[in-house]
Parts: sequence; C-alpha cells; structure tokens
Amino acid sequence: MFTKILLFFGLILLASVAYAGHKGAPWVPTWKKDMKRIRDLLNLQAGERCVELGCGNGRISRDLAKTTDAKEIVGFELSLLQWMVAKLQSRLDGSFTKTSFVLGNAFKHDLSGYDAVYMFLMPETYNKIQHKLESELKPGARVVTYVWPIAGWMPTKIDRQEGSVDIYLYKRPL
Repeated sequence: MFTKILLFFGLILLASVAYAGHKGAPWVPTWKKDMKRIRDLLNLQAGERCVELGCGNGRISRDLAKTTDAKEIVGFELSLLQWMVAKLQSRLDGSFTKTSFVLGNAFKHDLSGYDAVYMFLMPETYNKIQHKLESELKPGARVVTYVWPIAGWMPTKIDRQEGSVDIYLYKRPL
C-alpha cells in the first residue's frame, strides 16, 4: 500500500513537471555565475518588489532576497516539485522572510504592483506574456530576461560576456 501511495505521489510530481515544461519552459536553472549580472541589471532598491516568473527552485528569488534591499521577492512556478524545493530551500537558507513562492500560473496574477520582473522562459512564452507586461507593469518597471530577447521590444541594455549567455534589460516607458 505504501509503495502505491509513493508511486501515485511520484506520478503527480512528474505530471506537474511535464505540465510546467509544456506551458512555460522546462526546468533549466540560471547559471550561478550569472546571478550577479542579473542582480546588477535588476538594480533592486529598498522598498521595491520583484517577481520571478517561472522561478523553478527559486535560486534567483532567494539570491535577490539575501543580497538586495528589496521589500519582497515573489516567485511563480507551475511545477509542484520545483515549488516545493523552492519553499524548502528558502526555509533552510533563511530567505523566506522576504520571499514567497506561489504555485500557480503567472498569467492569472496581477503584475501591476511590481517594480521588476525576471524571466527565464521559452521565447514563445515571452510572446504570450508580452501584452500582460505592457498593460500591467507600472511606468519605469524593469524586465530582465535570460538568454532570449522579447520579440519587438528594444532592450535598454544587453549584458554580453565572453563564454556566457546574453541577459536583456527592458524598462517600461514612463
């Protein structure tokens, strides 16, 4: 009986990972060596709020909580397994005081209260969420994307480094 329960739970976790990969992006972590570059581009100030769309295990959200003066970091994740890992790791490393992880679809969440957005999703997902970002983010909000640009948007800055991927910074017009 215990084996069947474990198998059932394992199948639920696996299905959740597959669903998240299909809807937004398969889980591929942001390289640790690029975390400072991302922090610098986001440039979070005291009192600001940041959201990570498709946070996976919460690596970026947890790092931002520990290394910036941001008021709050929120990570959205569709995969139950990755969401559980993010919640557990934030408890273990103490970043849980400034982070919250939401199991759910960011397309259904109001983004108007955020000063900055970080995304490492598939380009097709950027195309799908582009209108939401344009209509909901407040003027001056920053969007940072990892690896791929947002089609049709002009980046404020492209951070290029030898032996690494491009990171794009966009600012919503005032």
